[in-house]
Amino acid sequence: MSCCSSVHGFAWLVLVHACFFAAAQAQQAARTDPTEVTALNAILGTWGLRASPAWNISGEPCSGVAVDETDVDNNPNINPAIKCDCSFNASTVCHITKLKVYSLNVVGQIPEELQNLTYLNNLDLRQNYLTGPLPSFIGNFSAMQYLAVSLNPLSGPLPKEIGNLRNLLSLGISSNNFTGELPAELGNLEKLEQMYIISSGFSGPFPSTFSKLTNLRILWASDNEFTGKIPDYFGSLPNLQEL
Repeated sequence: MSCCSSVHGFAWLVLVHACFFAAAQAQQAARTDPTEVTALNAILGTWGLRASPAWNISGEPCSGVAVDETDVDNNPNINPAIKCDCSFNASTVCHITKLKVYSLNVVGQIPEELQNLTYLNNLDLRQNYLTGPLPSFIGNFSAMQYLAVSLNPLSGPLPKEIGNLRNLLSLGISSNNFTGELPAELGNLEKLEQMYIISSGFSGPFPSTFSKLTNLRILWASDNEFTGKIPDYFGSLPNLQEL
C-alpha cells in the first residue's frame, strides 16, 4: 500500500504533493560520479568537443537522453553521446556506461583519462583520426560488451590485455594500421559473438586459442597478411555463421 492510499480530502492532496516532491527529489539526487565528470570533460576537451545539451543539462552529464530510453546510436544529432546507469548507492550515483564519438574528425591519441570511466560497457570511437596505440588499459574495462575503434589510423600491436574483456560480445578493429600477430589472449573472450578485423594490418597465423570462441557468429578478417592454412577449428565453432 502506498503512502497516499489511506488518506482522504485535503490531507490526501497534501500528501500526494509530498510524495511526488519526495520522488522528484530522489530523482534529482542522482549525480554523476565526479571522477567520471572530470574524465569526460578532459576527454572531450582534448578532442575539441563539447557535451551535447541533449544530455548535459545544467552541467549534469547523466541527464536528459543519457538516462532515458532515447536511442543515441541512430540519432546523428546526438553526437558525442553518453548513457548512464543511476542505480548505484540507492540511486544517488550515476556511472557512465556508454561513450559514442562517431565520425567527428577527432584527431590525436586516446586520452589516458578514458581509463577513469571504469563502468563503460560500450565504447564507440569509429571513423575518426585517432593515432597511436590502442592503450593497454583497455583491458581494465571488465564490464565492456561492445568495443568499436574501426576506421582510425591506430597503430602498433594489439595489446594482449584486450583478452581481459571477458564480457565482450562485439569487437570492431577494422581499417586500422595495427602490426604484428593477433594476441593469443583473444581466445579468452569466450562470450564474443562478433569480430571485425578487416584491413587492420595483422600478420602471422590465427592463434590456436581461437578454438575457444564457441559463441562466435561473425568473423570478418579479409585484407590482412595472415599466413599458414585456414585453421581446422573453424569447422568446429558451433555458432559460426559468417566467415
